[in-house]
Amino acid sequence: MKRFIFCALIPLTLLSGCSSVGDHIPGWLKPYTPDVHQGNVVTSEMVDALHEGMTKNQVIFLLGTPALRNLFHKEQWNYVYFLKPRFGETSIRKLEITFDEDGRVESFKSDRMPDETNADLAILGERARESTLKRQEELEKEKQEAPVTDGTQQPTETEQAKEETAETPAAQ
Repeated sequence: MKRFIFCALIPLTLLSGCSSVGDHIPGWLKPYTPDVHQGNVVTSEMVDALHEGMTKNQVIFLLGTPALRNLFHKEQWNYVYFLKPRFGETSIRKLEITFDEDGRVESFKSDRMPDETNADLAILGERARESTLKRQEELEKEKQEAPVTDGTQQPTETEQAKEETAETPAAQ
């Protein structure tokens, strides 16, 4: 029996050093690894609001404190966002802002940033994305099923009840 266990452990020991073995392990057997989010979440709406001439305080109010301030270029701020999802590819988004000697935005360059909804869904994960898509489909179905009117507003049930009580004589 000891010999059998020893013979079974030799191949496992030899294969444990191979990195390709991890590719063949089923997902349910691998340890849980959460999504990793680091840095500043910057959306396309924030980048659209950023403009030349803004002060450093205005930029901090809009975007938050920068993730990186360059020691050799004190007039340069970098907003970096790193996302390593549990499944899928790692993404890095950068926004670099350069200030002039008066402390105002001189120029900025940005990677393509997601809109606010997609940024929230990236943070919340795949389940949130699925539930949001289902809700959007439900809203589209409701819009399609809604009756089309000619633009005139129909009175609601409460308005009709008020009109009926106003038409009836108060005391007879």
